[in-house]
Amino acid sequence: MEAFRLLYLKYYPKVYSTCFLILKNSATAEDAAQEAFLKAYTKLPTLKDLGKFGAWVAAIATKHAINIYNQNKKIIVVGEEDLMQHFLSLWETKADDYEPCRKYMEKETNLEIRKAICRLEPVLNQMVVLKYYWNLTDQEIAETLQVPLGTVKSSLYRARRLLEKKLTSFGKEYFKRGKERELIRHEKA
Repeated sequence: MEAFRLLYLKYYPKVYSTCFLILKNSATAEDAAQEAFLKAYTKLPTLKDLGKFGAWVAAIATKHAINIYNQNKKIIVVGEEDLMQHFLSLWETKADDYEPCRKYMEKETNLEIRKAICRLEPVLNQMVVLKYYWNLTDQEIAETLQVPLGTVKSSLYRARRLLEKKLTSFGKEYFKRGKERELIRHEKA
């Protein structure tokens, strides 16, 4: 029980953030995260590799959050400003204090990226979060979500193309060079 409590404390912020990305409502995201941990606790004996607990519980949470989203499509009422403020508080950019211009640019970049990710449909949002926020491989995502590898690859491709259209200020060359991984990674630094 103590070991699970430590896992909960370690992974709850990321799991909650994952749910919030999909549901865009703090209370509903909190409920989804709690349900995910409850289900993970009851199904823990079925997990083959404890090293993948974080990704596993995130997959449980995202599936649950998508189900809630689909059931309540008309209920989600959080404004974009509230959503962005929440993300700014979760993932503050840690640029060097002696480089205020860089710090400002990174913050603006992060804000634009978060807005674009939030506008993706839940399934694509889920794939982006698992790939770039949780750093899972395509194969790990397929195994975690129990979907074909081709589905993961095509979903990520669609998500990247949509993000490319939404993030026009980055330019097509940015995405061709494989920088999309850095888009998410530098947010977490």
